[in-house]
Amino acid sequence: MYVERSRNAYLTWSIISINIVFFLIVNLSPGLILYLGAVPIYTIFFKEPHRLLTSMFVHYDPIHLFFNMFALFIFGPEIERVIGKSRYLILYFLSGLTASIFHAYYIYLFFPIRTLLTTPAIGASGAIYGVMAAYGVLFPFRRLVAFVFFPIMAPALVVIIILALIQTLYAFIAPFSQVAYAAHVGGFITGLVITLIYRKGLRRMPIYSYF
Repeated sequence: MYVERSRNAYLTWSIISINIVFFLIVNLSPGLILYLGAVPIYTIFFKEPHRLLTSMFVHYDPIHLFFNMFALFIFGPEIERVIGKSRYLILYFLSGLTASIFHAYYIYLFFPIRTLLTTPAIGASGAIYGVMAAYGVLFPFRRLVAFVFFPIMAPALVVIIILALIQTLYAFIAPFSQVAYAAHVGGFITGLVITLIYRKGLRRMPIYSYF
C-alpha cells in the first residue's frame, strides 16, 4: 500500500461529469464530431491541434460512453489518491494526447489509406488505458474480474497486460475497425512509462507485525 497524497478523487468525478455533458451536447448536434474528433492527417501535419484534447471528451453512443466511464470509475479514484491530483492530470491527459498521436502515425505509416487518414478518432479510451497501466504498476496483485473472451479473475497486472496484448493484436489484424486499437496501445505505453517514473517518489505505508 502507498501513502495517499489526496483524500478525495474529485478530479475523476469531474472528468466523468465533463464527458457526460459533452456527450449530451454532441448528441443534440452530432455534426460536432467532425469538428472535435482527432483526424489522423491533421495530427500528422499539426493542423487544428485542439482536436487532440477535445476528442478525449467525445463519445459515439451511450455504450461507448458507459464502458469508458465505468473503467475510469473503477481505476481512476485510487490512482488519483495515491499519485496526487497534479500528477494524475498529467497521467490522464498525456496518455490521451499521446494515444491520438500514436494512432495517427500508426495509420500514416502502416495503413495510409485516405478513409482512415480522414476519419475522426474520438473517445477517452487512450487516457483510460494509461490509467489502467498505472493501476497495474501500483496495485499489481489486486484481484480483478474481467471479460477477456470469457470471464477471468486474476491479479490486476495479469489482466491489464492481457488486455494490452489483445489491443496490440487487433491493431494489426483489424485496422479498418471502428475501434482505434493503436490509440489504446499508445495510451497504455504512455501511462506505463509515466507511472514507472512516478513510483520512485511514492512512499509505502509501513508494515507492522503484531504478536
